Amino acid sequence: MTGPTRRSAVVPMIALSGLYFVNTFLSAALAPRYAELVTDLGISADGLGLALLGQAIGLTAIILTVAPRLADRYGARAVARLGAVSFCVLTPLIGLANSWTMLFAAFLATGAVNSLLDLGMARSATEAEQRTGRTLITFLDIPAALGSLVGAAAGAATAGRAGIGEYALAASVAGLFIVLAVWRFLPSPAARTPDLPEQHQSIPVVALCVLAAAGLGMQLAVLDWASLVYRELAAPPTQYGIGNLAFVTGATLILIVCGPLADRFGPAAVLRTSAVVGIAGMVAATFSSSVVVVTIGFALAGIGLQPAHPLALSAAGRGSVKNQARVIGASYIGMALMRPAVGGLATAIDVQVALGLVTIALGIAVFILAPKARKAPTVERVSSNTHGDERGLSTTRQI
Repeated sequence: MTGPTRRSAVVPMIALSGLYFVNTFLSAALAPRYAELVTDLGISADGLGLALLGQAIGLTAIILTVAPRLADRYGARAVARLGAVSFCVLTPLIGLANSWTMLFAAFLATGAVNSLLDLGMARSATEAEQRTGRTLITFLDIPAALGSLVGAAAGAATAGRAGIGEYALAASVAGLFIVLAVWRFLPSPAARTPDLPEQHQSIPVVALCVLAAAGLGMQLAVLDWASLVYRELAAPPTQYGIGNLAFVTGATLILIVCGPLADRFGPAAVLRTSAVVGIAGMVAATFSSSVVVVTIGFALAGIGLQPAHPLALSAAGRGSVKNQARVIGASYIGMALMRPAVGGLATAIDVQVALGLVTIALGIAVFILAPKARKAPTVERVSSNTHGDERGLSTTRQI
């Protein structure tokens, strides 16, 4: 690939990376300031949790209903643009809320438009994969991770220096600036293709939903609970964040090579190998009392648990936009269920064992379902004449 061809492939992916960055940046930028909302609004931690539930409701409701219809009618790029601008515009409402009701409404609204952004980005990435024949969506998780890091750092650095309302507005303006900068360079939408018959979709799509939910759920579980594992090991507070750092480092390293490995050996082989590595890492992190061994375990877990979610989205993207939306929706459900699952077990046993049992069980599920990642439905179109005019479906096959 040389000259204009290389530029035409690379520039849209760089632009799409900007949206991935903004998406996680805005979400992570406000999270460190949520304690201020509790104080300013006079609500309890449970009240904040209920308000955050509004975001989950907005995400899931729209991704399973409105979002795929919009993407199917107007294209992935239009939906990504709409979601990105709306997310930037509505995010300040969280910091400006002056009651629990307004806070819930703000989370509900941002969750709804964020689902548009999620689907638009994922669909754009998988359409680019089909054009290039390469696995690209895994690379896009790198700017997403960077966005989370920058957002969290910004939130921590501004605490006590600026009100949360003003800070949320400033963060949103920064995000909107990036969105407008990449606006015209985003990938062009692919030609619309009819949905496959339901009998060719149900089994692999259900499996991909489980893969995506397990993949994202495992990541969230480790990031949420790793610091508490170090506390149970009686490590000093300065070491509480080591597990998160080790996990994120491992996850970032695998994202760099995951796409090329999937192209060479197939996504199923990558998922099964990574699942074994992830399970081994969580066994070490679960059953060792050594801080060093636990840290190495979390690093291996980052390598092993990261690929499931993006590769499931990539596989689902070869089928209809409705199927890809279902897989993304399953990811949201996996995130929503993970906190009570680990927390409930932790009250009965302890955090370290609870985290290990949940993630190891999900890792086994990924290993079992890995072959389904190459069986996502896809459609092919053929030319009706030598000029390449499309005439519709020619074949339907399973990959």
